[in-house]
Amino acid sequence: MTSVGNHLLNMDEASSLLGIKKSTLYAVVMRKQITHVKLGKLTRFRPEDLQAYINKNLVDVQRVD
Repeated sequence: MTSVGNHLLNMDEASSLLGIKKSTLYAVVMRKQITHVKLGKLTRFRPEDLQAYINKNLVDVQRVD
């Protein structure tokens, strides 16, 4: 079981961390493309889930010589 002691990020904090608009983050949440926590009507994010989302969306660049 995970610890609740970690700080959950709100939509403003998460969108800022990801460098995207809050409306874009809402769309990503609605499409269930990012793990999030629902607390009633509130949506929160664990920092490790945001990092996992970033890692999942990394694009490898192939070097051409």
